[in-house]
Amino acid sequence: MKKTFKKLFAALLAAALVLAMAVPAFAETNATKGSIKIDHTVSGETYTIYRMFKLDSYNAESNTYSYTVESAWENFFKTGAGKDYIDLTSGHPTWKTGVDSTDDSTTVAAFAKAALAWAAENKISGTKETATGDTVTFSGLDLGYYLVDSSLGALCGLNTTNPDATIKEKNGQPTIEKKVKNHNNDWVDENTAKIGDTVEYKVEIKVADGAQKYTVTDTMSKGLTFNSGSLKVTANGAQTTNYTLTPTENGFTLELPESYVSNLAKDTVIIVTYNATLNKDAVIDGDGNTNEVKLSYGNQQNTVPSKVTTKSYQFDLVKVDGTTNKLLDGAEFKLYTAKDGGEPIKFVAVEGGYRVANGDETGAVDTIKVNGKVHISGLDKVNYWLDETHAPAGYNKLTERQEVKLSEGSQNATLETGAITWAEGNGGVVVKNNAGTVLPSTGGMGTTLFYVIGGGLMVAAVVLLVTKKRMEHKN
Repeated sequence: MKKTFKKLFAALLAAALVLAMAVPAFAETNATKGSIKIDHTVSGETYTIYRMFKLDSYNAESNTYSYTVESAWENFFKTGAGKDYIDLTSGHPTWKTGVDSTDDSTTVAAFAKAALAWAAENKISGTKETATGDTVTFSGLDLGYYLVDSSLGALCGLNTTNPDATIKEKNGQPTIEKKVKNHNNDWVDENTAKIGDTVEYKVEIKVADGAQKYTVTDTMSKGLTFNSGSLKVTANGAQTTNYTLTPTENGFTLELPESYVSNLAKDTVIIVTYNATLNKDAVIDGDGNTNEVKLSYGNQQNTVPSKVTTKSYQFDLVKVDGTTNKLLDGAEFKLYTAKDGGEPIKFVAVEGGYRVANGDETGAVDTIKVNGKVHISGLDKVNYWLDETHAPAGYNKLTERQEVKLSEGSQNATLETGAITWAEGNGGVVVKNNAGTVLPSTGGMGTTLFYVIGGGLMVAAVVLLVTKKRMEHKN
């Protein structure tokens, strides 16, 4: 019975009813004021008490109490959920016949839950204290029956004691941590990707005492698109579908209900995995593309957000004469991720150059046309290879792919507007072409050489012909 009660009680928005007096103390001291002490509190959390019934009198001989309902709670017991638990027929509150009012009762747990929901809905004011250490004490209280609320979401139990009542906070604070997978398959705080790539995430939630419904809110920057079908939830090696997933414009919310969370032991790690696509709106360089997650628990308490970042890169391709560094027009390239073979990366034309295409994006091409300089963006922080497929007129095409090293990030050119030459130190990825071989001019030594060679060929032909005739006559 105790185990069942604890599970239910951990699912409450708050949880304790305290009678701030008892027979011995009241009879011997004739106390008129009491206190409620909460032990094992969590610093920074808020604790709230509500007096539901005020004490009118106490009969020591019969060990009985007489209460009246606080005015703010009358409708709760007359027309609200409280009428299922408390009988007001006599004008004084008593438990209804058949209601199990013992401390370990699941019925009392449900009563406390309903009462706190009523307090929130009807904006009933309570007395609040914020924990600065491991103890919170409410002093100078009028005697009566109190409802105790913890912002962590679940207080520890029911207790009937003397005017100085003590209850224990058994709840802890859950934690949440987010990581992103890099190229080495390690889970890290920052990775890199090109547009169109799938980015993998992992969220770990450590369950705390008093666990109830957990709500995960994931917020993605504009450059990331959540793939809802990728999400999986596991705990203790077992996958579950006991959750509610709601995609949003910039991420999603994930609700893990109390029916799932409350059955997990303290410190159990819930693992949530999913992925997103780096899209055409990705931030290039700079602060990158962030993905932030937070966990809501208890009475709308939130954990400190956990954030990861995905960065994407760019470079300027500069085409110059190998001798003069003059900018050249008319070259065409394909970009690969390998020195040999492979499929060329596809791009879409944008202002100033090209951006990596997002999947089968309309207008995607695999050829980069360069007129002097072109900007290429949306790349991963890896090395690439440029394959020149067409050289500028009068220039020799490169015979092998040229490596582009992005291992240190972006490579941008700083050419002045209208510049016709490139200078060392101006940056960018520079591809040099040499002019084609120039044939000798007419009338020069070259033509004489051709004449000599041509004449020699003619003599050789005549010799062969005469020799052939003589051979025929001999035969």
